[in-house]
Amino acid sequence: MSKIPIKNDGYCINKFLDRIKSQLGDTAAEQLKQAAVEIVQNCVDVYSTTFGSGDVGATGTGIVSNHHKGKIPNGTTGLIYGKVQSGKTNTTIATLALAEANKFRCFIVLTSDNTWLGKQTAERFTNQIKGGPVVRNWEQWKNDPIEFGNQLHDYINDTGVVLVSTKNGRHLENLLKVLKSAKASSVPTLIFDDEADNASLNTNEAKQAKKEKNTVPDSKIFELIAKIRQQVANHIYLQITATPQSLLLQNVDHVCKPAFCVLSKPGKKYIGGDKFFEQNSQHCCPVEAEELDKLKKQRGKINPGDNWGNCSTRGKNGAINRESLLNRLISS
Repeated sequence: MSKIPIKNDGYCINKFLDRIKSQLGDTAAEQLKQAAVEIVQNCVDVYSTTFGSGDVGATGTGIVSNHHKGKIPNGTTGLIYGKVQSGKTNTTIATLALAEANKFRCFIVLTSDNTWLGKQTAERFTNQIKGGPVVRNWEQWKNDPIEFGNQLHDYINDTGVVLVSTKNGRHLENLLKVLKSAKASSVPTLIFDDEADNASLNTNEAKQAKKEKNTVPDSKIFELIAKIRQQVANHIYLQITATPQSLLLQNVDHVCKPAFCVLSKPGKKYIGGDKFFEQNSQHCCPVEAEELDKLKKQRGKINPGDNWGNCSTRGKNGAINRESLLNRLISS
């Protein structure tokens, strides 16, 4: 696949990276930029190969010139893989900001069906995207998604718009109405699906294989995401997860099979499972067999009181003292 020239900077991405530099340092900012450049380069190349050149990239128009019709084309799915709590959201924001410089104009961010986490994600995008697309979320359009979509016309054709929604059936149905009303199909689109292995896949495939597809419908969230992808037909769908096994194991011709994968690298201060479970780790406290009955009485939790004895880390009977254990973890 030939590489279409892309812009490596722009006002929105530069503002975001300046903020990262002040918070995490130059190395972290440069690492984020490298990841964003690699992802956007893949997105621009796949988009241009699938839908035709000229819409996106360094000299892109930001307008769909050849409207795709029919089924979702294969090969329009990518994967952003990163370890747990390793900065995948920052990578996503950097990617979005750089994609804006390369004339993608509609950005859809799908989060898990958890209102609190969804609002947290929406706030992060709102607070960190400056001088670029406007950010809106499902709470703002739930009362009248059609009228809300009408109000987005100017934004979509100018700076672009970011639409954040949880993967809730009702919210996705409203998002579909917003996209239709806003005529989002007229501009190149990027869809970010956070925790894409959670709910987004067709959870009824096993039943369909046994009973034939015609007798068992697709699972609701998978079906709604497919409708959204068809509504903004000229798009790239980016899956984001720390557990990509189910995504990578999809059939080659499946719409959720990634055509490319980019690693979101953790920073130097990242602490993962290898740190907690390394040999002689100070962050891990083994439980002896004779303590299991006592732990079971606590329903698997460390006793929050002191009735297991006042000791350094273990009492005279070998039980774990929670306060001493926490002090040891904090001090380490």
